[in-house]
Amino acid sequence: MAKWLGLLLVILLAAGAAFYLLVLRPQKDALALAEQAASVCAQQLASLRGQVADLTIIRDQLQRSGAELAEKVAEKEKELLALRSTQDELVSELKNEIADKTVQVQRIRDQLRVDLVDEVLFDSGEASLKPAGIAVFGKIGAVLAKATDRRVEVQGHTDNVPITGALAKRFPTNWELSAARATNVVRFLQDQAKLDPRRLTATAHAEFQPKGPNDTDAGRRQNRRIEILLIPIPLAEQPEATPVAPVTP
Repeated sequence: MAKWLGLLLVILLAAGAAFYLLVLRPQKDALALAEQAASVCAQQLASLRGQVADLTIIRDQLQRSGAELAEKVAEKEKELLALRSTQDELVSELKNEIADKTVQVQRIRDQLRVDLVDEVLFDSGEASLKPAGIAVFGKIGAVLAKATDRRVEVQGHTDNVPITGALAKRFPTNWELSAARATNVVRFLQDQAKLDPRRLTATAHAEFQPKGPNDTDAGRRQNRRIEILLIPIPLAEQPEATPVAPVTP
């Protein structure tokens, strides 16, 4: 009897071992692999969520940048439209002077330049505007007064002929002559055309920025000039409009 019980016990132990090896152990190994895979998936999911969060931030930044760029483009288009309008007005007002080739109006990127030969503005060796010059700057000033988003830089230029004789007591060099002419134009634009003086600048260049050769009459005529540059003022720097009291010369 004991022999049969021992044999039965051995059979049961063998069956249990076989069940463990054939059923339980594979399931346990599969569970361990599944848990390992789940852990990897969880890590990947966390990484993907982090990437999604980063991409969301980048998307929001791009949307803001796109909106800001669209706003800047619209602002630039508005500026260029206003500049073209100012150019068209100047060309219309100065059509006779442009036809006579005493005035040129040019647009260079976002700037506008008006070149005026000195003979229509000043008598030889003088810095005060003559009647014809006053008439020309009356037309120009009326247009520039509307371009409140532009700084107005008035530049005085001369040829390279030295100043001699009695005139040298008033203007020792071409620096003084070009400075006096630019300043008088600025004074006219402020006093008569009522431009905001905060928009105005007068600069002197004497003979050192020639447009043509100084060894010919035609070249020297080109070099004796007043240039007016209309330069954009950033919106944040544009002065508030204030009344300007006339200044008695």
